[in-house]
Amino acid sequence: MIDETVPKAQNIGGQDEHKGMRAVIRMILFGLCMWVALGAMLTFQFLPSRYQLNEGDVSPRDIKSPQKVTYVSQIKTKEERERAEAAVEDVFVQDATVFNQQKASISEVVRRISEIRREAATLQQRRDSVSKLFSPTLPQQTVEDILTLDEPTWRAVSAEAVLLLDLTMRERISDKQLADVKANLASRVDSQLATAPKLVVVALVQSHLKPNMALDAETTTKLRREAREKVPPVRLSVEKGETILRDGDIVKAVDVEKLEAAGLRNPNLQLHDITGTVLLVGVLIICLGYYVYFFSPQLRSNGRRLALLGFVLAVAVLAAKLTIPGREMYAYLFPVAAASMLISTLLGPQLAVVVTVLLSLLVGFIANFSLELTTLFAVSGLVGLLGARRMERMNAFFLTGLAVALANFTVIFAFELFNREPDPPRLLTLAFICAVNGALSAALTMGTFSFLGHIFGITTSLGLLELAQPTHQLFHRLMTDAPGTYHHSVVVANLAERAAQEVGADALLCRVSAYYHDIGKVMRPYFFIENQEGTNAHDRLDPKTSAQIIGSHVDDGLELARRHGLPSKVRDIIQQHHGTHIVAYFYQQACLNAGPAETIDQQAFRYSGPRPQTREAGIMMLADGVEAVVRASRDQSPERIAQLVQKIIGDRITDGQLDECDLTMRDLSQVREAFTTVLQGIFHPRIEYPDSVPKLAGPRALAVGRTGWIDE
Repeated sequence: MIDETVPKAQNIGGQDEHKGMRAVIRMILFGLCMWVALGAMLTFQFLPSRYQLNEGDVSPRDIKSPQKVTYVSQIKTKEERERAEAAVEDVFVQDATVFNQQKASISEVVRRISEIRREAATLQQRRDSVSKLFSPTLPQQTVEDILTLDEPTWRAVSAEAVLLLDLTMRERISDKQLADVKANLASRVDSQLATAPKLVVVALVQSHLKPNMALDAETTTKLRREAREKVPPVRLSVEKGETILRDGDIVKAVDVEKLEAAGLRNPNLQLHDITGTVLLVGVLIICLGYYVYFFSPQLRSNGRRLALLGFVLAVAVLAAKLTIPGREMYAYLFPVAAASMLISTLLGPQLAVVVTVLLSLLVGFIANFSLELTTLFAVSGLVGLLGARRMERMNAFFLTGLAVALANFTVIFAFELFNREPDPPRLLTLAFICAVNGALSAALTMGTFSFLGHIFGITTSLGLLELAQPTHQLFHRLMTDAPGTYHHSVVVANLAERAAQEVGADALLCRVSAYYHDIGKVMRPYFFIENQEGTNAHDRLDPKTSAQIIGSHVDDGLELARRHGLPSKVRDIIQQHHGTHIVAYFYQQACLNAGPAETIDQQAFRYSGPRPQTREAGIMMLADGVEAVVRASRDQSPERIAQLVQKIIGDRITDGQLDECDLTMRDLSQVREAFTTVLQGIFHPRIEYPDSVPKLAGPRALAVGRTGWIDE
């Protein structure tokens, strides 16, 4: 009798519920710890300080600075900027609108007077009509002259008046100059006119003259703003132990500023600021926790990774708190990108985007809500994390640092254009700071990410690349002690890497794990057929013992991996690459050898598992299986290879081996195509080479030249 019971997971619902509850508790504790830590860092400045002095108070004692501090004096800066602004005089420009209006007005008045002169009204009525055209009204004699001039003279007068106004209004006339311009009009009238007509011309032009200079408020404001902005912030220094106030001194505004800079003055418990800060931190932590819980299940279930996330956040905020306040240029140096690059490299780029936004807001809060610095931190972090997606070479760090520097300068230059005229010396200084920022971000990431990965148990790409080197002690042992297994592992690595690339899994992890997935076979290589030469050690053993020996290579490999410090992800794949699959050959042998009444326990012929828990482990199981089956097949035609690949994948699905990993049916289809392509390339048919080239008689015999080509 054969017991074919397939092992089932026990109490799955209860285990899932227990794991879910533990994840919730873990996330709550993480959120509370981060809330308390970040809240304490950001609210400490709002607590009351020792001296609560205001301007005009009397100092109760000598007060000395407890530290050396350099700060921007808002009072002195304001005074200097107001002085520079006041030195800029008002800017006036000639108003073309006034010129056009007055020219049109005198033309209309001349036209109207011409009409009045032709009217069949009494002289008095015409006088009244002309007088109404002017405000203030013209002298009575001038009105009389306008009406009594003969027509040729009037035409000459009107033309002269329009021309003289045009010429005069083209000049710059201010309010102060208007009276002098009017007084000098008589000297500019055509000398050929008689006295009476000349006076009429002067009267007409004087009545239409206006100042044509208007205050250019925009230019004046711009020049004053530029003058104000050219004044650099006034920086004052207070030495450690320097006396800020003596006993009995009257406190001035600059003294209050010094006390605040030295951290000696904060008069009251600022409950509003504390409450606002705590709420802001709480909302940001809730957003981060929500993302982690719903979109990063691997992180929420791993306490060490959560601890790493909290550690990077806390250190970044603490560093910002200690370096940025009161130090304008230090803010541009602050390497937010380093934190983003670390999170991207160690925990993933998606999480790094969320952390970068959160960190930019927190550090921007520390920098007095500066929009420029908040934008700078966000862009710097995003560029850094994008460049850190594939840190598989050392030069990748430096290239990412260069990209961060360029992005930083672009943001700073944009804000310089928004706020002021670009100042070349300042831009050069900022460009240098951006370069230092990029280099510092790259150096911090390169110097800490391997260390942090080791401390918090996270596999890094550079660590995997080191494991892929043939000089690694364990890998080299596989090559020398189990060469057949080594060759099998190399082919499996090619299969797994190609499949991982197709489905978007970690291809480097798959390749390195493939190198070590059968490392346990080095303990007893002669029990595995790929390393046997002639004699089969299993011929002397019963099937159950043979199955146990075959299955033990997983436990042996796990022990070797632990002993040599292989990363946890690689160890997990070693443990899971057979899942709970059956050792089919020896199980079949046991069934054939069993008597009619004998029961064969299938469980004794299964690997101990667990089943693959990740996409990479699932791909490894399939790659291992298809490589072994295809290599063992006598028919290695492309059609047969495709059939075998399809069969192995189908068998693993039917056996439930892929139930606990995240491979979808679409993924499996892509994996199948990738396996088939690679294996068909490996086992493609070749033309058999002849033992020798036949000799041909005659002068045109063929000969193989030194180049390898056949020369005629």
